[in-house]
Amino acid sequence: IRNLGNTTIHFNKGQVFGEATPSFLLKTNENANDKNICGSPNNGIPMCNLITPSEDILKKRKDELSETDFKLEHLTSDQKQLLLETLPDRSAAFSKSLKTIGCTDRVIPTFNFRSHNPIKTLPFEIPHAIQGTIKEELNELIEAGFIHRNISQWSSPVVLVKKKQNPTNPHKPASYRMALDLRLLNTILENSTYPLPKIPTLINEISKCPFYTTIDFCKAYGQILLPEEMQDVLTFTTPFGTFANRRLVFGLKTAASIFQALVDLLIDELKLSGTTGIYALQDDIVIGARSFQEMHNKIHSELDILIKYNQTLSPEKCVFFKSTIDYLGFNISHNKIQPITSNILKITSFQPPRTVK
Repeated sequence: IRNLGNTTIHFNKGQVFGEATPSFLLKTNENANDKNICGSPNNGIPMCNLITPSEDILKKRKDELSETDFKLEHLTSDQKQLLLETLPDRSAAFSKSLKTIGCTDRVIPTFNFRSHNPIKTLPFEIPHAIQGTIKEELNELIEAGFIHRNISQWSSPVVLVKKKQNPTNPHKPASYRMALDLRLLNTILENSTYPLPKIPTLINEISKCPFYTTIDFCKAYGQILLPEEMQDVLTFTTPFGTFANRRLVFGLKTAASIFQALVDLLIDELKLSGTTGIYALQDDIVIGARSFQEMHNKIHSELDILIKYNQTLSPEKCVFFKSTIDYLGFNISHNKIQPITSNILKITSFQPPRTVK
């Protein structure tokens, strides 16, 4: 139970104020930190980075990280030097490849279904010309331990989503990524009641700070381990066979609440240690501060807690110590909030109707 307001709420003895059903569990067993199964086989497939990553994974994270991965051009030389002493030293909090992405079971998803009859959806027809894209991605996911071959009564189809075109190379052939169509599965999955932060409240709190750092998880949902029974439910069909997911996937309607629970767990632990001014909606985290030194200390604390929970960030998506940021559709600076200009232009550039409906 969480009180999201600023005032104390009192309940009378015996007062009924809600009905609870299990949605997911927060694992607080400290012995979980002793796990180190990265690289150990599970049905012949390596399971990677559960709670405590191996020395090999930590070395790979360090080796693949470069100072040029961070956007620091706007900082002074002293500020840049200070951050470059901190960030590479905490390379365990960053990942640039599937094989080194973190994974935790601190939040254990549980799912309630309205019907226990397995959902089985016929696969979509995929053009032969782009089936190679699926084969290549499947091999990468198998090698990284994200999926494994599985035969199940459950199955969902895969779809190919066209990636955004690079504006600097508009003539490059279109590329695709694989996604799951979980619409039918979602119809029998009970909703989660875990609260997501309210955007107006969130951006109002952020605007009280004069300086910001934004950090972004690398394949955020993919850093939460699924229990074995749910892996079977999330079996999907491809032209190359059926596979089950070991990690939480995008498209599942309760995924947002599950990941928010993990982020809140991290932020709450930081608050207990005295670090405040950290805000998050899903994998978009903002650190607010009043000075560079305060920001540096908070970045320190944030990276340490991520390492503790074996969560990793995408270094290219992290922006440090800015006086203005674009966040959740708004441009935010100290005591100032306004819609992002490009979003307004999209609306004002709409052409008026030319025909009668």
